[in-house]
Amino acid sequence: MMKALVSLLAISVSAHFLPLNLGACSTFKLQKGAELLYGHNLNQPGMNVPGMVFINKRGVFKTGRSFSEMFTKERLNPSGLSWISRYGSITFSAFGRDFPDGGINEAGIYIWEMNDDTAYPKNDKLPKLEQMNWMQYILDNCTTLDEALAAAREIEIDGWGWHYFLGDARGDCAAVEFIKGEVVIQRGETMPVPGLFNEPYARELQLSRYFKGFGGLYEPDLNNNKVPRFVKTAVMIRDYDPALDAVAYGLKMLRQLTVNEEPKWSVLIDVVRKNVYFKTMANPQIKSFSFKDIDFSNHGPVLALNMDQKQGGDVGRSLSPATDDAIEAMLVSLPLPEDFFQQIGITKKIFIERFTSHTRDAGKPEKQFFRGAWKGGAQAGKADKKNELTLELKTEGSNVSGVIRNSEGESYPLEHLHLVDKKMEFTFRNDKGTIFVAKALFGENALELQLWDIEQFLGAFTLARQ
Repeated sequence: MMKALVSLLAISVSAHFLPLNLGACSTFKLQKGAELLYGHNLNQPGMNVPGMVFINKRGVFKTGRSFSEMFTKERLNPSGLSWISRYGSITFSAFGRDFPDGGINEAGIYIWEMNDDTAYPKNDKLPKLEQMNWMQYILDNCTTLDEALAAAREIEIDGWGWHYFLGDARGDCAAVEFIKGEVVIQRGETMPVPGLFNEPYARELQLSRYFKGFGGLYEPDLNNNKVPRFVKTAVMIRDYDPALDAVAYGLKMLRQLTVNEEPKWSVLIDVVRKNVYFKTMANPQIKSFSFKDIDFSNHGPVLALNMDQKQGGDVGRSLSPATDDAIEAMLVSLPLPEDFFQQIGITKKIFIERFTSHTRDAGKPEKQFFRGAWKGGAQAGKADKKNELTLELKTEGSNVSGVIRNSEGESYPLEHLHLVDKKMEFTFRNDKGTIFVAKALFGENALELQLWDIEQFLGAFTLARQ
């Protein structure tokens, strides 16, 4: 009964939300020689789509959200999944913080969505995430494309119909689709054209066979809107000369993939030079910033920028702390149909409040089960029993930091701190520069910790909550 209700809700919301992304959305990879760029157009015929750029930080505790948790009056089937972000990221969003349309993390993992006829797999044994929150989960936690693709099967995604283009810092990329309740991945030989649009990838391949260069008779005229964007993308990637300016060519590709009217957003990410370029239909001047020098540590706040900046050129200095007021203003301006809130059973005020404030839960001490001091010794037979460790995990709001101390009183700050559900990993370095790697599993009042240096396993420890 519950599944049927949530499915009905998703269908209802899809019917109203799909117009926000309906039309000719496009994502591609341009890679030749030393160049690697990812590009995306968001289209919505007849209306503007507001958006914000977010600079998300590593070392931030987050509580996941399911689709029904955000879109039902009763907040049905809450997610229950929590994590501490391993990586910082740059995201573009029309729904606020941690609900991106797409983006890239500091490890080079890229993800973007496009409209499609989707049937997500259902599995009550898996943690649940709303599909935008799932994208943020990938950006927060994944280093490789394999890790990102695994998240399509390790989490039950719910929400409206999207499929996804993913890539990494080397240019390895994949299309992730959800067809008849199954995860379908196109990658390598099954993904000869590194682009994704609004049809299943297999159908795009089938249609391309009617055009010259793909075995067919029709001319792939780049100026003809009747030629599939899939085919145009393949032709433009084939014809790219690495001697040309890659960014200028990538922006040209985005313009060439326009259908009927200008895209509401166009975003180009130069992975090699770590530069981001974007524009909106409302303010078409090209804006840019570098993420080479962005501090993704949690020593500072999450940053944000309204995408509809009138100013062109470098807007890096315009990034400022993300505020609830700025997010609320964007949500108020979302072009949602008048009967949308009647269909889902919550008011516009509740909708805006939920998407503005959903990150506050993670800052509450009662939600931070890992917080505090943990102390204990080595397990028998694994290491010297006299060697005790103390792990102290501190929070400032939802930002997490920590130190580890040994029985000699030496204390070292935690680095690469990361947690998913009850499993934590971190590294630290001693005064001699030796790197140690720790993995821990939290219980109710104790945690089991395993410790390695670069060359060997050092032992297992049981630490009790102090």
